[in-house]
Amino acid sequence: MAESVIVNLAPFQDVFVNSEDEAVAIIAGKGSGKTYSGALFVLRQIVEQPGSQGLVMLNTLQQTRDIYVQEIETRLKELRWPYYFNQQTMVLKVFDCIIHLRSAEITAIEKIESVAYSWGWADEASFYDPKALETFVSRIRKGKALKRITSMPDEPDAFMYSFLEAYPFQMYEMGLQDNPDKEFRERYEKMLRATYSGAQLDRFLSGKRVSLSGLGMFAVEGHMRQPMSIDPDMALHLSWDFNVEYRAVSAWQVIGYQPNGMEMWGCVHSWQMKGSTVYEDALALSGQLHYCRKTIYLHGDASGQNRTASTTDSMWKTVKEVFISAFGIDRVRFLVPSSNPPVKDTIQCANWAFRSGIVRFAEHERNLYQSLAACKADKYGEIDKSNDYKPSGAKTHEADTARYFLWHAYKTHYPGKRSDFWII
Repeated sequence: MAESVIVNLAPFQDVFVNSEDEAVAIIAGKGSGKTYSGALFVLRQIVEQPGSQGLVMLNTLQQTRDIYVQEIETRLKELRWPYYFNQQTMVLKVFDCIIHLRSAEITAIEKIESVAYSWGWADEASFYDPKALETFVSRIRKGKALKRITSMPDEPDAFMYSFLEAYPFQMYEMGLQDNPDKEFRERYEKMLRATYSGAQLDRFLSGKRVSLSGLGMFAVEGHMRQPMSIDPDMALHLSWDFNVEYRAVSAWQVIGYQPNGMEMWGCVHSWQMKGSTVYEDALALSGQLHYCRKTIYLHGDASGQNRTASTTDSMWKTVKEVFISAFGIDRVRFLVPSSNPPVKDTIQCANWAFRSGIVRFAEHERNLYQSLAACKADKYGEIDKSNDYKPSGAKTHEADTARYFLWHAYKTHYPGKRSDFWII
């Protein structure tokens, strides 16, 4: 068993991890090391408060599982500390410490309202309902009662700030420049600047309190449109998004190569399929593309593989069968993943591709380009879907097809997915 681990901490991280100050918060941009600090705080409390009961909380159950695997379990293995994790109850035992891993969802919060903890770490607190944040703090009241909160910045008037200031928490508002790893800072800053601009860049790079609500989500500009059409003698990639209003489909083909050999992709056409059923849509689209002589690749929304109450077959099963019938089994490839990638990853990957100048749109194409241009950010930097439920105006469905496809095309090139590079 390893007795110690040497880490390089910035002063604000040292206070967060090692001090006995009751309440400390790091509200910081991407890559500033806040999640890393939280994981080290957990390890520190296992040593400093033996036999204690601690709480680790994130916005959702899946995020909680991910952080456990990526940030906590990895370090337990490095230290060779004996531990046991129950995936059903989300309880971790290390030596004689018991740690509850919980989501900030209201149904989960209700389950800890009668439990008392000696220490706790809450991550991504800007996403919490006010009751969740209040409950987290109120349950940490035994032993040293150390409370730690980390989060991305939020709207200037967000509840999180007023709550932390009123408690009060010792609050550090930091940016990427405050990460002590210089090599990482320089590489990560290049990626952020290639992906974001304006207020979004200020928030993610510098940790500033800025309002993202209403800002354009995707970096698409008029010069990215050019004359092009479907080439029947090239492979055609169709990206689908299944919705109640209509099925959105965008078609993509390779239109060139970068000097480094990276493919450039063009959206050569898009459709709003409004048939009564997915079967009718697939039949109509395969008929329109009868002149294509090369392989047809199917991409898109993984949720389309789920069966609905009105059919025994999934939507993707229907689409596959129709296209195989039209083009033959040897010319149809199904590349839809078992589950959709994280939305923020696909947004960042798409924007990286747009800013890198490796994506173009057919001049005649309207649906997808307008959808991307109309997409706005909500207060959390995710896509505002509110307009999808209004009778008029551009929807986000076509933009979703672009996210799905560009993730497939560039996920191995996009710097944000390198395991030694990506920190949230």
